[in-house]
Order: sequence, then C-alpha cells, then structure tokens
Amino acid sequence: MPPEVFLKLANTGNEDSLEYFLVREQEKYSGWIKEHNGQQMKGMTLWITEDGRILVPPIDELKWRIMHTYHDRLLGHPGRDETTRKVLQCFYWPGMQQWVEQYVKGCTTCQQNKNLTHKTQAPLYKITVPPDALPFMQIAMDLITGLPKSRGYNSILTIVDHGCSRGALFLLCQSTITGPQIAKLYYQHLYLWFGLPRHIITDQDPHFTSHFGRALAKELGIAWNLSTTY
Repeated sequence: MPPEVFLKLANTGNEDSLEYFLVREQEKYSGWIKEHNGQQMKGMTLWITEDGRILVPPIDELKWRIMHTYHDRLLGHPGRDETTRKVLQCFYWPGMQQWVEQYVKGCTTCQQNKNLTHKTQAPLYKITVPPDALPFMQIAMDLITGLPKSRGYNSILTIVDHGCSRGALFLLCQSTITGPQIAKLYYQHLYLWFGLPRHIITDQDPHFTSHFGRALAKELGIAWNLSTTY
C-alpha cells in the first residue's frame, strides 16, 4: 500500500503529522500551557498534563484535526461514548467531553449509518373532507364531563363542524344523558338549519356507541368514525 494512505501521527519532522502540528501550536500558547500546569517529560517535545495526557491549546482547527484523525479515520466512526473514551485517554482541553460529544452528534457519516433504536411511528391518519362539504355535513361530537354543577347541568355536549366552517356548538347537559337525548339535542339545535350529517366522528364513549346510536346512524345512512381506544 502506498505511504499516503497511512496516518501520520508521531513524527515531529514531518509537517503533515499530527504530532508536528501539536508541537507547533503548543509553542504559540506557552502561556496557556503554564496556566494549565503543563509538564514536559525528558526526551519528549509535547507538553502533557499530570496524568500524562497531551495538552491541546484552544484552537478549533487543532481540535477538529484530532477528532478527524481519531473518530473518522483511526477508529472508524464509533459511537459517542467510545469516541469520548478513546480521545480522553490521550488528550485534554477544558470542556473537552462536551466538545467531543457535539462533534460526534454532528458527524454526517454517523447520522446516516447509525442504527435506529426507537421504533418509528406511523403518521396519524387525517380524516378527509369532501371539497364541496357544506356546514355540519361532517361533524365531531364529544362529551365534557366532571364539571362543577351549574343550573342543574354538569356536562357539555360539543358538536364541531369538522369539514367546512370549523364552527362549534356547546350544549348543556348532564353526565347521565342517553343516546336518545343526544339525538334530541341535535334535532333541536342543528337539524332544523343544516339537516342530517353524512359523517360523525366520536370517541368510544358508551353514550355514542350504544345500540340506539348505532341503529339510528344505520337507518339514517350516516357513516360513523370511531377513534381508537385511549
């Protein structure tokens, strides 16, 4: 294999090596090295910490080169934890762990090839509306219960125009309301102006799913869309 495919890490005489780049930048930041108690072992040209790690001056280009060497080429794009562990073994600069994590997080190669550990969710299905829908042709109904009692009522029946105007009607009722009583409220407050709906959307509340409600919708030719449980 040709020499250019090998990483040039430790050779102070080679200007392309990482060690040469580190030595040159450390010389420019001698004051910073002293502030961080840098030491120089006998026979070494690099300044290191007390625990033997190489001190990296505050130069982003140098940090990028280290990460490119260790994460992208030497280690072959490992995960965040493995990259952090390997780089922490050899180098030190303030805020290093967070810097390394951000580098791995922004690595496009890692993002394109990482395994998905969370199950993807199917998108929610949107109930379609005819383009020529008239007001209250397609409605959504729900009961708001458990309210403080007021004037003899403790619940509200909501009827929303799902397809055209988005208008909403709020009718006072009681939590003991039955299917025939819901039908009566609809007849009194909506049928006289808008007629029968073609589609009704509700949850699986027994007030709506009772035998009366299903039979009435079937006889009147109304399609009933029930939401899933919970």
